[in-house]
Amino acid sequence: METLQHNRVVEKLNQLLINYQVHYQNLRLFHWNVKGPFFFILHEKFEELYNEAALKIDEVAERVLALNGIPKGSLKNILANANIESHAEIMEANAMVEAIIDANKVLVNNLEDLLKEANEAGDEGTLDIFTSYIQELQKQNWMLKSFLNN
Repeated sequence: METLQHNRVVEKLNQLLINYQVHYQNLRLFHWNVKGPFFFILHEKFEELYNEAALKIDEVAERVLALNGIPKGSLKNILANANIESHAEIMEANAMVEAIIDANKVLVNNLEDLLKEANEAGDEGTLDIFTSYIQELQKQNWMLKSFLNN
């Protein structure tokens, strides 16, 4: 893999890593603080989503390392570079679901950028790992939108 292209793949992976870390923290907050008639459903769903996000964070960081990069995980880097909003502790339940939908859209855009760079770099490993992420996020959004009935 060409060095410049290799570095761009690592940059895209790190952007994805940063955004997944904010998304994960939001999901934890939503899990802890959800209230209302759908508490039991959403409390469990948010836990499922943050557990999935935690696995993705590790996978992204490990891919950065496999490409001889340094995973960007400091709070300083996260706060300076995140494209996903860090939400307040208290939100209405449907607003939490809408925030997840919005975050998933950002993650899909990150992934599309990453896959474009990986394709140009001939990085089959990155393409193999992250293509399925888009499908998973799109399926999540379909289900979350169905929950909101819109």
